[in-house]
Amino acid sequence: MAACSTWMYRGITSSVFRALQQVGRRQGFSIPNAASGKFMITVVGMNVGFQYAWDTNAQTLLLQCDNKPMLLGCGTIKSFADKIIAESGGRPA
Repeated sequence: MAACSTWMYRGITSSVFRALQQVGRRQGFSIPNAASGKFMITVVGMNVGFQYAWDTNAQTLLLQCDNKPMLLGCGTIKSFADKIIAESGGRPA
């Protein structure tokens, strides 16, 4: 069951997706090299799990937090995700 609602991002070209993977590596997490999958990040010692689906034709990315600690709100997680997406060249829908 999802911990947060699904967030959509636009402008996710191949180069933006690669940039997103690089930002993730710099921040200590790995986004699979696939159009859909799961990954886990650690924020202030807490694990947060995500699943994603990237539509290469529409250049959209659906991102959903599917596992988070109760102390960490969805708004905080979305702000973190928005920042990484924007840094990579994408934008919230």
